[in-house]
Order: sequence, then structure tokens, then C-alpha cells
Amino acid sequence: MKVNQFDPYLTKDEIASVVETIKANWITEGKKTAQFQEMLQDYCKAKHVILLPNGTLALYVALMILGIGPGDEVIVPAFTFVGSATSIALTGAKPVFADVNMDDFNISIDSLKKCLSKKTKAIMPVHIYGQAARMDQIMKIAKAHKLLVVEDAAQGLGVFFGKKHVGTFGEVGCMSFYADKTITTGEGGALFTNSDEIADRCRYFKNQGRLNRGSFVHPYMGFNFRVTDLQAAVGVIQMKKLDWIIKRKAENEALYKKLLKDVAQVEFPVDTRVGTRVPFRINLLVQDPQVLSDYLTKKDVGVRRFFYPLDHQPCFTNKNSIKKPCPNAYKIFERGISLPSGVGLSTAQIKYVCNSIKEYYTTTK
Repeated sequence: MKVNQFDPYLTKDEIASVVETIKANWITEGKKTAQFQEMLQDYCKAKHVILLPNGTLALYVALMILGIGPGDEVIVPAFTFVGSATSIALTGAKPVFADVNMDDFNISIDSLKKCLSKKTKAIMPVHIYGQAARMDQIMKIAKAHKLLVVEDAAQGLGVFFGKKHVGTFGEVGCMSFYADKTITTGEGGALFTNSDEIADRCRYFKNQGRLNRGSFVHPYMGFNFRVTDLQAAVGVIQMKKLDWIIKRKAENEALYKKLLKDVAQVEFPVDTRVGTRVPFRINLLVQDPQVLSDYLTKKDVGVRRFFYPLDHQPCFTNKNSIKKPCPNAYKIFERGISLPSGVGLSTAQIKYVCNSIKEYYTTTK
């Protein structure tokens, strides 16, 4: 049996929505884009939602319009996708790598405090693997030190801290709709803000320094970071399925835990109950993740390792970043493996994956 690491859940409904958009003969930003933005606003309770080409660009735009650049430092967890930090470095600012908690893999408050300096301009918490960071403590630190907060909520759709959706605490929050995200538009991202001023600056920045296409007067400089109604057409249908998708993710994780509960060699990450949680990946902690990964690959089971810590990434040097001790980030990487997690997985497929893991520990140990 072949089980892919992840398959987007797209059906005839998304196809029909895209076809409808093509037939309407308006495929640049238009009615579907406005509808998708409104659905996200309503769900996340953000005053403004602005669509962008992807999550990394959303972070970059957020930092740029907040005035972050050369000479500034932005604190970011060492355990996250590289785009969180490259979005900082490409503004000319320096990412400062903070360690993470061993339980929920989110930024460690103690480590964050140790990273503060006179050059710190902002904090970028990442709601990793669908688990909310401790936003109450982060916002308290930001307020005390007059720092900006740009939330990386790429993996956080459907995740709340208290009564607020992640991505709506700081000045800006950013989300991704890449193929493996909770909902997808293929490529895509969004910027969330409750500030009218920041929203307007984003609209200028993403549209060549003007608000309206067809005008050739450009009050500001900007880029072409627009999306298409084809992407938004998919997003609209995906949003209608969001509650079901979240439910399926929880059901899949529960089945994995049930089938692997007697395998002593595997451990599921802790649900810290810090806010709500959406199982973004099916993650395991084991002592031999690479060997297990190789074994499962031979069984046609799609797996991937955890994020390689940013303070060890070859693209980050002492010249373009600041590296603090991040032992937890590396310990987590050394033990982590992600199993197939698409919401379209069948019970038979999940059983096959779990039986393959049991077989590995039975026959090779």
C-alpha cells in the first residue's frame, strides 16, 4: 500500500469554483478574492485580512511596512520553517534565534528574555504544528519593552489562545495556504491586522505603491504581490470545509494514538492545553527517526523529519543572524518524525502505517 505524506483534500467543489471563475472571465483579484478575505475575517475576527502570494512573503511584507530593516533585531524561535527567519534577514534586519519548549516546541519565554537587546525591534512567535504559543506572556514582554509583534500563524488556522484566534494578538499576523496547510489554495498567504494604517500600507505595498490597478500614479514604492481569483476560488470552498477538516485531523490523530499506544518506543508530543490545538502534523518522538524514516520509505509510507534548527542552517552565519544557545531545538529535531497526515487518509491506510511501525520495532530490535 502506498501512503503519501500529505495530499491536499480537493474535490469536485473546488473544480467547479475554479471553472465558474474562468467562465466569469475575471481571474485577477476580484469577487472571489474579496469573498475569501471576508470569510477569513469572519472566522478569525481580524479587522483586516489581505491576501498575498504565500506565507513567507506575508511575513516579509509585514516586517517591511512596520519599518524593520538594517540595524534591527527580531527574535524568532530556532525551531520553525526557514521562511520565518529569511523573511527577517531579507529586510536587512538580523534574526535572533531563541530556544523552544520541549513540550509544545513553541518559543521559550525564558530564552526569549535572554535574547532581548537594545537593538530588538520585534518578536516573531510561531504557532508551531497547530499549537498556540504563550501569547499572554509574549504580549506582556512586548508591551514592557515597546516591541512589535509579528505572529507566524502559517500552521495556525483554527487555533485559538483564549478567545482570540492566533495571528490577531500582535500588530500583524501571517498565514499560509500552501498545499500542506490546514486549508490550501496551492500557493497563498494572508496578512491579518486590526490597524487601519497597517492595512492601508499593506495594500499600497502589494500593488506597486498604489491602491487601484489602472492608475499610473504611484504615491509609494511597492511590489506586485497580488493573488488571483483562481486561488481565492479554491480558498472559498476550502473555508466551507474548515470545521470538517479540523474534525478529521483530530480523528486521524486519535486513531494513530490508539493503534500505537502499546508501542513503547514511540511518544506523541504533549498537548499542553495552551489554547486550542489543531493537529497540523501527526508527529512522533523516537530515538532513531532517520532509520525509522528510511524503513517506512521502503514500505511506501511518506514521512518527513522535523525542521532542522535555524541556528544550524548553513544559510545563517554570524554576519546575518545572532545565534543563542538552542539545545532544545536540536534535541527535538534529533527525535522527530512526521507521519502521513492528510485528511483524506482511510482507516486502512493509517492501520498500514502503524503496522509498519510495529513491524519495524518488532523485527529490527
